[in-house]
Amino acid sequence: MGDRTMLAAGTFFAAATACTTAVSLRQPQLPDEPFGIRFPGRVPVHLALGLGSGVAAPWPMPVIALAAAMRAGSGASWPERTSAVLGAVVLVGTIAEPASWGLRPRSSAARATVALNLLSGAALFLAGTRARR
Repeated sequence: MGDRTMLAAGTFFAAATACTTAVSLRQPQLPDEPFGIRFPGRVPVHLALGLGSGVAAPWPMPVIALAAAMRAGSGASWPERTSAVLGAVVLVGTIAEPASWGLRPRSSAARATVALNLLSGAALFLAGTRARR
């Protein structure tokens, strides 16, 4: 089944996460530090565990977004809510990262991930809220 808009947003988010994860693997000096909280360990380990990095969303998020998109329109309200919440979390998470604000040294590819994350988060949020109407 699925909702086309939510499927498009989920697919865009999954592709953006794959791209930002690839950038993150080449930029191991950009760990996840939302609100100044930093987990011990290296970026590749964080990515494997599903914690994300300073420029990449955790891998379980696009999996959940795609699962929600596939179930959208089935009469249940959780898929739309899930998409909207995931989009909001991506937006807040991107804004909360010091790497997004240039407080950590980063390459041009890492700078581009900020826009990619904001666009994919907005797409998820808007697809989820549009589908709920």
